[in-house]
Amino acid sequence: MQCYFLQDGHVTDVVEMLPLGLSDEDAIAKARTLSAKRKGPDSFQIWGGGRVAFTYPDPAKNPQAWLAWPATSSPSPAAE
Repeated sequence: MQCYFLQDGHVTDVVEMLPLGLSDEDAIAKARTLSAKRKGPDSFQIWGGGRVAFTYPDPAKNPQAWLAWPATSSPSPAAE
């Protein structure tokens, strides 16, 4: 799984590869810890196997992040 850190809806130059075999819940916990240690990112997405496993903050509460980072494997809440 990969964790992408975003600032104002754009991917920063920092991408973390999460350990193989993590459950979605464990990947989310790891990404929250990594995000808290970084200066700058205001959100993150976890991708695994071509799917968005998790987006923080919730795209329904922050649709602008989805507009700047369209997910092709999941429908955008803004498009519904």
